[in-house]
Amino acid sequence: MIEFRQVTTGYGNTVAVKDITFHVEQGTITSLIGPNGSGKSTLLRAAVGQLPLWGGDIVIKGKSLSSYGRKELARTVAFMPQSRSVPSITVRGLVSHGRFPYLGLSRKMMARDKQAVAQAMEQTGVAEWADRDLRALSGGERQRAYLAMALAQDTDVIFLDEPATYLDISHQFELLELIRALNRQGKTIVMVLHDLGHALSCSHNVALLYQGHLAACESPRSLYQSGEIDRIFQVCTHQVQGSYYFTARSRPD
Repeated sequence: MIEFRQVTTGYGNTVAVKDITFHVEQGTITSLIGPNGSGKSTLLRAAVGQLPLWGGDIVIKGKSLSSYGRKELARTVAFMPQSRSVPSITVRGLVSHGRFPYLGLSRKMMARDKQAVAQAMEQTGVAEWADRDLRALSGGERQRAYLAMALAQDTDVIFLDEPATYLDISHQFELLELIRALNRQGKTIVMVLHDLGHALSCSHNVALLYQGHLAACESPRSLYQSGEIDRIFQVCTHQVQGSYYFTARSRPD
């Protein structure tokens, strides 16, 4: 479904990720984890065409990223960035932006577009806020609205950059359950997660980045057993009935 082939890119003259190679299977959830500055968000931005590749290639659905036109790519992958402005717009207006790749020159929404917007709002639980100003919503409510916009885009692949950022713990669980539900409907999800426990608990595979390189890309259980998380984050990882928690690594006196 998605292949990262020796991907190298960065900003200015600085390499942020180098020779990243791994595969994302269709219909799975893959989480990117790693310390701050390891290149997780950079890799996502490259995958949606926001950063040029300096080397390697990204192949989506059997086609090189460089071969996609702008609209074609927007009909194939949706992207929910970590930080963005909060415009003066209704929730319905925001979610409707997800249909822009399908509209003609008139930008007039047809019945199928309006249906896609309504369905996306219903699935994400924001339908009751359709006429509210986005700025009046809480952080968790806005995250749901932006996810609804990505869902209205009706793509097979959704990239999410730290979707649970700034949310309290209950809203984090709600959002992750919504992401799981979308995955059960067939969506392929690739997301950056800051919380290691969430990443290990809700993903089919986890890609661990460190200093711009790929340290491992394995199933959560295999990654846990490898000890790579403990080595890179300097923690002790524990597993209890499918859940993971972490403690500080003891230091010698």
